[in-house]
Parts: sequence; C-alpha cells; structure tokens
Amino acid sequence: MLTLKQSMRIEHIFDTVHEYALELTDEEKSHIEVSFEELPPINVHCWDDSLITHAEICSKHIPDRLARLLIQFRKHSNRNGMLLVRNLPIDRDLPPTPNDGAISSEKASYISEYMLLTMMLHLGEPIAYEDEKDGALIQNICPVRGKEMAQENIGSTYLEFHTEDAFHPHRPDFVGLLCLRPDHDRTAVTAVASIRQALSLVPSKVQDLLRQPLYRIRLSSSFLPNSDHVVLSQPLPVLAGDILEPELSVDFYGMEAMTHPARLALKTLEAALLKVTVESRLERGDLLIIDNRTAAHARTSFQPRYDGQDRWLQRLF
Repeated sequence: MLTLKQSMRIEHIFDTVHEYALELTDEEKSHIEVSFEELPPINVHCWDDSLITHAEICSKHIPDRLARLLIQFRKHSNRNGMLLVRNLPIDRDLPPTPNDGAISSEKASYISEYMLLTMMLHLGEPIAYEDEKDGALIQNICPVRGKEMAQENIGSTYLEFHTEDAFHPHRPDFVGLLCLRPDHDRTAVTAVASIRQALSLVPSKVQDLLRQPLYRIRLSSSFLPNSDHVVLSQPLPVLAGDILEPELSVDFYGMEAMTHPARLALKTLEAALLKVTVESRLERGDLLIIDNRTAAHARTSFQPRYDGQDRWLQRLF
C-alpha cells in the first residue's frame, strides 16, 4: 500500500501561495468577528430552518473576494478539488477538546459554528445523516481514546484516501473542515488528491475498468453502531460521468474489487492520485473545503495526549 510519503510530487500549500488558498487580513477577520457576536445562541443539537436562513443572510459580512471564490468553486470547482481559507475567526475561549468526539456541552460561544455554516452555505444546502454522529449538522472531529487505529475520523493513525461516505447513495458534494485546535506536535497533515489532476496518469483501459460496477465498499461503523458484521454496498464504479472530468467515488481502505483486473486498476488509480497530492497542516482558523465529487482526502498520523488540548476540527457536509 502506497502512503503519502511515497508519492512522487507533493505540493506543500503551507509553504506556497496558490490559487486555491486565500488568507484573510486581520482587518477582514475582525470585521467578521464583530458581526457574528450579535448572532443569537445556537442549539447545536437541533438546528431549525429559520436559524440557517438567518445565518445565510449574515453571510453578507464575509469579504467580497472570499464570497466570489466560494461561488466560483460551487459553479466550477477547480483542478485540485479544494479550497483553503486561512485566518478565520474562532471562539476566543475554547473549552477542552471533546474526549468522545460528540458535541461539546462546555462550548458556550458559537463563532466557529456560524463561521463554518456561513461559508458552506455559499456552496449549497447543509446536510447530515441521522445514522451518523446522532444526526449532528456540525460534527466534531477529535481523537478518541481506544480508537487510535480506527480508519475513521475518531482515529489518529494514518487515515487512507477516501471520498466521504462513498458507499452512500446521497453522499455530500462538499466537505468543510474548520480547525479549532491543531494537534500538539503539528504533525497531522490533511491531503487532497483530485481526479482532474490524476486522470491523465491513468491509462484508458484502466479507466474503462474503473467505470464498471466492480467495486464494493464496507459501510462505516458510524452508520452501523450496534452491528459486529461487515456490511458491503451494492456494486458500484469508481469513476462516473464526464469522460474528461469524471466524478470519483473511492475508499482505499474500505473498498473491495470484485475481480483481479479491477483490483489492479484500483492500485493504478491510487498511485496516480498520490502523484498529484496536495498537503496542508491545518492551524487554528483554517477552513479546508473539499469537492467530494472529484477529490479524495487523507490524513497522516498524529499523537493525541487526551489532555483536553488535542486536535479539534468541526465538519459540515
């Protein structure tokens, strides 16, 4: 199995300014923060439609240059299938990182939730799954003790490349990951690889195999909390749609090929994606938005300390 460190060409967006990265000025950040302080408290367990509408109206407070970037990404995506926005306002006084990955009962302010919601509303309607994380619309992504090796967001081992909920018939178009707190050692790297960049590296015969329903994906345990059995999706293709700009549905840990040629095709695709990988270390106030239709993402391992100051992201589909 190839890993991030074995890829041939890595673009480090934390070292270089790219068209898919935008950093707010401190003045822009302060303007957003002041406008959000007037917003009402949120019941994070029960979002009603009127509050989401109110948040969408308040999204006019974000800078025009940022709004334009988000709208263009919604319409056309980009070659890398991602955006990185830096220096966003985050709650000044954060409680301890939730030790169970659930909603924090100690978080008394809602700057991060409003920030994530108003940004993502430029891309479409927010969704959640009743079966996953108790149906939470904005989900906490934190390491959980005893789950270090899990190939899910509660783990801290290397999380292999995947498109989010690839097994689901209604998977999200976009995934937003907002960093509230980085890991202690700043070693966690989130990586994104787009099929738009990798397709030219995949031979046409391999593409033909990847377009056939020769693959099944194991359902995530978060959708099967009380089951000890492995449940596989219906047979599905990895690539679909436009010949030159296909959609991607993949999970290199949970996906099983049904034939030997299909298995070789999947390995060829993985090697191609690794050659076009873009990495970023998410810091406080960074928002990574992934086009889940065209890009897979992964995360390198990190060492949690379970001291209340571990890595903490919030996620919205």
